[in-house]
Amino acid sequence: MENLKDKLKKTAAQVGLYTVILVSLGTGVSIGYYYNMIKSSFKINKPVSVKRADVKLAIDENNHLLIISKTDGSYTVYQDSIGYTIFNLYAKNIWGQQANPVK
Repeated sequence: MENLKDKLKKTAAQVGLYTVILVSLGTGVSIGYYYNMIKSSFKINKPVSVKRADVKLAIDENNHLLIISKTDGSYTVYQDSIGYTIFNLYAKNIWGQQANPVK
């Protein structure tokens, strides 16, 4: 009976050791797998700026703002509220230039 208890203790110790090793390896693999996703979620994106001479601005039928690249024709679509804001800025700028001509 005592011999059986000793064998069970040794087996339980080895099973526990292998369990700790497997859990550690699994944790390491999962951290490595998700590391780039976690790292990029905390990254602050830098704003992209473009020169007015490099792009064309357009508004589609749903009032979405389109910024079209003159070099390759690729475009980015923005919400209609951004289109309204940009349009109002341009309209105020043009109206201000017309109302106060430079002498």
